[in-house]
Amino acid sequence: MASTAEIKSQIQGAIEQVQEAMGAIGGAQSQTDNAIGVGTAATQDTGSSMPGEALSQWQQAKEKLEEALALYQGGSDTFEQYANSI
Repeated sequence: MASTAEIKSQIQGAIEQVQEAMGAIGGAQSQTDNAIGVGTAATQDTGSSMPGEALSQWQQAKEKLEEALALYQGGSDTFEQYANSI
């Protein structure tokens, strides 16, 4: 059986991995914002509904990234509480 110190170290390693993933998500959010801006500017004079649909889908994806960040943070906070309790 692993010692408490080993368990805490493994949990900290997992939290660090999730923090890296959160950083990547932050980058994806920024790139998505840029893409939405470019797409909006490029298609502002079109009469087609397709660009609006595409932009809406990108916005929904960005919102899901925000949801993922909140879930990652919640999981990290809970794991930190657990590590502090053992």
